[in-house]
Amino acid sequence: MVGKLLRYFLSMVPMGLGLRAALYRMSGMQIGSRVSIDRGLHVTQAHLIRIGDRVTISAGVSLLGEMTSVHSRLESEFNIRRAAPIVIEDDVYIGVKATVVPGVRLGTMSTVAANTLVISDVPPYGVVVGVPGRVMLIRQKPEAAGES
Repeated sequence: MVGKLLRYFLSMVPMGLGLRAALYRMSGMQIGSRVSIDRGLHVTQAHLIRIGDRVTISAGVSLLGEMTSVHSRLESEFNIRRAAPIVIEDDVYIGVKATVVPGVRLGTMSTVAANTLVISDVPPYGVVVGVPGRVMLIRQKPEAAGES
């Protein structure tokens, strides 16, 4: 409960992006080095979220380690609860108000556009856009750019 309250406080208070990441780490989240987290991060089941190094998370992002209807009959009759790890690999950028659902892996150096709903894995160097998110581009790795 203390970790949840700390994460809520951190999501609202103005402070440096790196400091916010360090404090989220102290609240129990698995976060690598040189991570920048802007205001308004919404997290469910923080222990299911793993964030790599040099990740940028923009304002208003939701990382949903669990989705459920809580006490609704939808939960009891259709078992819609889903909880699974979210893995964000190194050097990922997540745009403003993007949402990542349970069980998704964001590959190294991938980009999630603003307002995107990520419902499936994003490959390394991929750019995902839209609702639902679709991979629109896979960037060429820099070392392969000069080869023909």
